[in-house]
Parts: sequence; C-alpha cells; structure tokens
Amino acid sequence: MSISKTTIILAIAALSVFGTNQYVHGKAVSHPHRTVVNPDTYGNNDGGFATNWYRLRHATNVTVTYSSTANSNAVRKHLELPKGTIIGAQRYHQQVAPKNVAYTSGYMTPNLSYHLKSHLVNSKVYGFGAVSFKLPAKKVQQIVRPAYGLPYGSGTLYSGGVGAIKSLNRNVDAIKISSDGYIETYRNEPKKYPSFLGTLESHYQSKPNDSQRIVLSEKTGDTVHLYYTHHLAGVNDKRVHHSGDKQYRLTITNRHTPYQYNDSAYSSGKTIASIYSVDGSNYFTIIGSGRE
Repeated sequence: MSISKTTIILAIAALSVFGTNQYVHGKAVSHPHRTVVNPDTYGNNDGGFATNWYRLRHATNVTVTYSSTANSNAVRKHLELPKGTIIGAQRYHQQVAPKNVAYTSGYMTPNLSYHLKSHLVNSKVYGFGAVSFKLPAKKVQQIVRPAYGLPYGSGTLYSGGVGAIKSLNRNVDAIKISSDGYIETYRNEPKKYPSFLGTLESHYQSKPNDSQRIVLSEKTGDTVHLYYTHHLAGVNDKRVHHSGDKQYRLTITNRHTPYQYNDSAYSSGKTIASIYSVDGSNYFTIIGSGRE
C-alpha cells in the first residue's frame, strides 16, 4: 500500500474537517476483513499514519485550518503554543521535509485540544481545526509517546466498532484524545455546507460537547486508564474517588485487531482501522489509507 502527495492532498480536501465526507446516496459496502500491521515499519511506504511525539522548547506559532461556512474553502489561522506543549507529527515525511524536522500537514496526526484553539472559532468557520507545522530540531524535544496517546492516527475514536465500519455509518459519536492531554467528546450533529465539491456534511461541531484535562494516565499492557476531575459527558466513566483531581477514570483498551476495508472518503479507498474498547463499548480509529 503506497500513498502519493497527490493522494494526500485530495484526502485533505475531502477530510479538511473532523468527520466530514461528501454526501453519498445509496447503500455503502465496505467489505471489512482482518489485516496485519507491522509496528516497526508501519507508515514508511504503506500509507500508515505513524506519529512522532515532541515537546516544544519555546513558545511556537503553528497554523490551524478550518473551513468557511460560506463555501468550505480553507481558512488558515495562526496560533501561538506555549513552551512545553506536547505535539504529534508525521513520522515519515521524506518527500516534504528533512528527517530531523517535526512536520505535519495536519492530516491524521494527533490534534490539539479545543482548550488551546477556542479563541480561533467563530460563526464563520467549521471543522475541528487541523494543526500543521514544520519545526526545526532546535525548537522541539522528541519524547516517547505519552501513555494517553494512541499509536497511530489523529487520536479520534468513533463509536460502533466493526459494525460502524461494515455499514460505513458516519452518524456516530466520537472521542478525541488531544496531543496536549485533553479528552473531548463529540455528539453526532450532522450539518451540511456548500463547497465546490458539492454538499459537504460535517458530523461534529468545532466545540466539543464536553472536555476534561487528563490528570494521570496509567498504562498496563494494552489498556490505559485516564483519570480526570469531573464526569465526562458521553462516556461511561467510573467515579473512583470523591475528592481531589482524579475522581473519574476512563478505561481504553487496544484490541490489536486492525481491519482493512473500502471507504472512498479516505485516500484511494483502501482504509485501515484499529478496534478499541472504551469502558466496554466498541470504537474504532483510522490508522492508515492508500492504494492497494
């Protein structure tokens, strides 16, 4: 499975907002089946969305791209991130930046929290705000993946698991784990916008329905426990304490069961998703796409 710059550009255009895809009539057929992912090489030449993690050494400007509510054109805004912010970048980007540069086009790498981007959002834009940057090594410190971070992709978990993949059901709720350590929930709220591609349908608002800062993340094997202060609406978290900043816990388990399926919303149609359990409910996240 390979992926070209043209494919990436088209994918960004089609998915420039969180959960957006061109409206398609008729019954969807995805033909999901189990596949194998090599964690040592995934993303080098096969279209996998592998991530490198960094901590900013200084306050740094990045670009955040939304879509215009008038015509869905890109609306680029600048955001200054404070020193110490954790960001996620593309692990493999040989064709667009040197190896030692922290780079992302904003496509399928962990996003920043709404907490950091909230002042950029207004009634003239929609979308989750794709974050892009190209930072020299002197501006960042490479770190190991935080315990709360997903191994591949944007950090977004969609409800429904394999069932949602099989039917290509876009009408699902979502959970986003940001690179800077927030967990956010988004209800499915479809809304259509005009564009030169035709009608685009965004399933989520720019502002999450609820959000909590992750105070502690504990990883044991394939499971991570996320602790935060208040109940997070939209998930079945557990209250484990009645005082302090770690009163609630959400358990996320990587099932290590990647599925390959057909979905024209991503790249050339070949899509890879990984299945997760979130406190007993099934979710999936996109971890790769490209040509056969």
